[in-house]
Amino acid sequence: MSARAAIARASAGAMLVALFSILAACGGGTSVEELPRSDRLERTNRVAGVAFEQGRYAQAESLYQKVAELAYERDDINAAVDAQYNAAVCLVRLDRIDEADALLKRTKSELGRAGQAEPIELRLLEATVLYRQQRYQQARSTAEQIIAARPDSQAAQRAQFLRGLIAAEQEDAARVRAAIAEIGDTTDGRLQADRMELAGHLALLERRYDASVAEFTESAQLRSAASDYRGTVRALAKAGKASEAAGNPGQASVHYLRAGRSALHQGAHERAYALLSEAQILAESAGDADTAREAGRHLKLLESSKLPPPPDS
Repeated sequence: MSARAAIARASAGAMLVALFSILAACGGGTSVEELPRSDRLERTNRVAGVAFEQGRYAQAESLYQKVAELAYERDDINAAVDAQYNAAVCLVRLDRIDEADALLKRTKSELGRAGQAEPIELRLLEATVLYRQQRYQQARSTAEQIIAARPDSQAAQRAQFLRGLIAAEQEDAARVRAAIAEIGDTTDGRLQADRMELAGHLALLERRYDASVAEFTESAQLRSAASDYRGTVRALAKAGKASEAAGNPGQASVHYLRAGRSALHQGAHERAYALLSEAQILAESAGDADTAREAGRHLKLLESSKLPPPPDS
């Protein structure tokens, strides 16, 4: 199984139980560095996959960078490209977007030197990075290329959602509505979450604030159930924005608090700081001392870096 496949399975929460045994085995006895050189790449890659599955993205990113080094040592270009792609995914999860962009550019150059085409997954990640950098025209163009090239693929489904997010950022209600229609009615939980999130954006643009809060909140619940915790943060933050627009700072502060706590424990510290600070300010303005205190407690955890270390097994 390629590293890209491992990430896809990790995102779906379907990582093999065997990987947890491998991680436990690395916790004592022979370390990765003590293994025969021929075994280090495979073992390190597997441990990185487990770290990703458990949401320890900083550790996973460091391990995938090590995998890339080991791959270059044996001149295994395919393994190096897979590892760099996976490291870029981790960087996106950590909101280190410019670093992800730089790594993707190096990866694309590596593929070019090897005379290989860019995988569709890499193009999708590139579109996501462009969106996060607010380079909306380039992001939309890349997403549309993905949809045209592989219209029935999962990557095309994600690109369609991305087009809807870009339209929402540009306050283009017609395009948001079109993206919702493209997703259509579905029983797939992830696609339902996508559709609800876009519906929340549409309602926000149309000033139907209560409906917007409800759609974003339900999308967050679906994403949490599917272990898409970064998506959960995004939807909760949008629910906070919709609550603010509705003139309900108390409700907004609670949504921001929930989003900020999740971001904090995912390691997205810059995002967490912004959300928790907003939660504290709004809670104080609404006279909600309890929520303000809870936001402040998590800000202190962030600032003092006293978060408990993630489990290693």
